[in-house]
Amino acid sequence: MHRPFRAGLVAAGLLTTLSGCSPEPEAAAPVEAEGYGQTQQGERAYDPGAGWSLSWQDDFTGSALNTGAWNVLTSNWDPVTNNCNFGTGELEFPRAQNVAVANGKLIISAERTADNPTDSRCPGQYRSFYSGRIHTKGKVEGRYGKIVASIKVPPGYGMWPAFWTLGSNIQSAGWPAAGEIDILEWKSTEPTWMKSALHWYNNGNADWGTGASRGVDLSQDFHTYEVEWTANTIVFRLDKDFVSTATFNHNESEFQQNHYLILNLALGGVWYGNPAPASIDLAWGAKKTMEVEWVRWYQPGGSQSLGLTNPGFEQGMTGWNTWSPNGTATAAFSETYNGGHSGSFHLTHWTSAAAYEAWTYQTKSGLASGNYKLRAWFRKGGTFDFARFQVKNCGDCAPAITNLGTYGNYTLVETPAISVTNGYLEFGLHSKSPAHNGSNFIHMDDVELIKL
Repeated sequence: MHRPFRAGLVAAGLLTTLSGCSPEPEAAAPVEAEGYGQTQQGERAYDPGAGWSLSWQDDFTGSALNTGAWNVLTSNWDPVTNNCNFGTGELEFPRAQNVAVANGKLIISAERTADNPTDSRCPGQYRSFYSGRIHTKGKVEGRYGKIVASIKVPPGYGMWPAFWTLGSNIQSAGWPAAGEIDILEWKSTEPTWMKSALHWYNNGNADWGTGASRGVDLSQDFHTYEVEWTANTIVFRLDKDFVSTATFNHNESEFQQNHYLILNLALGGVWYGNPAPASIDLAWGAKKTMEVEWVRWYQPGGSQSLGLTNPGFEQGMTGWNTWSPNGTATAAFSETYNGGHSGSFHLTHWTSAAAYEAWTYQTKSGLASGNYKLRAWFRKGGTFDFARFQVKNCGDCAPAITNLGTYGNYTLVETPAISVTNGYLEFGLHSKSPAHNGSNFIHMDDVELIKL
């Protein structure tokens, strides 16, 4: 139900205002919750169930936010979605001072202000509250799996805490074509309900809503909020055993690509019917907090490392380097629009005239010791001297190689497993082509790093 303005192609600067909310579930009889609230959720172990491996987590230890994983928004202008006030009429101005880590928790706080803050790009749209908003764009991105967090939402009219995702290609595809998964949204008028929703593009804005009720006011304790996301289904759960009112069966491209995570505490806005700031239940000089004990991302079987930079090439060549032994690389590769496995862009190695050799790669450090492999989607045609999808654990080491075949359609390819003992991997596409072969091309998209 968080809906950024539909941005279209950022290069064209197209902005369209959206409003309204997705369908919500019909109210069901509340489920009796015997004894709940005596033990906080974070004090109990969370078991994802058989067949799941932890891929990434943040337990919010220490005294500062892990900026290797999270970005902090410091304005009511969102530079990712290119809009003011997030397309939902919210009343808050996000800033870093309202995001803290203490006592093993992320704390996002909201408070009234008479400063009337607004970004210069949002003239006249003065905000009545300070709050916090963080996201993992470009740092923690992934596709599918089980995404779960232990959260305590703040009570009171106008509080709109949320735990959600956006498609990583949001800057090129715009909203809703990038896709949105709302794992948790809560409002005071239905305090026992976790509301969940999906947004995508189908000849216009398409929405689907569901939810689950615990039978108790969710603002009184920590609860776990999760989505289980596969290539075909999406199901939401509250405290693991309270399943959403419906399962979403899908094949939309918006939910077949990488997404990134968002945590925020909004106030007012369209979900509450655009109330006046004075009606929000937050006294002058007081604070209300959204508290998060941990966030976890699980994958079935092997563990996917979710920290790759720009794995779908939706941000140009950000995060990627290209080396060539003879200076031909500039004519050999491009980040190309249209025809991606997901999103709009992909990497291309190709030649229309000159011979070349190019190695387009990314490095990853700080990895836990263990065995890893790379996955990516490829299309390929023509004849190359060699075309290799490869990974190596030091700059001068021999790589683990998969020689690419000819693929008329996008095909998932894996490298052999490689051992990591020093925390480092270097991986990507290495190809060499003779001159005067205009049919030679390789397309690579949606790169994933898997820990076995």
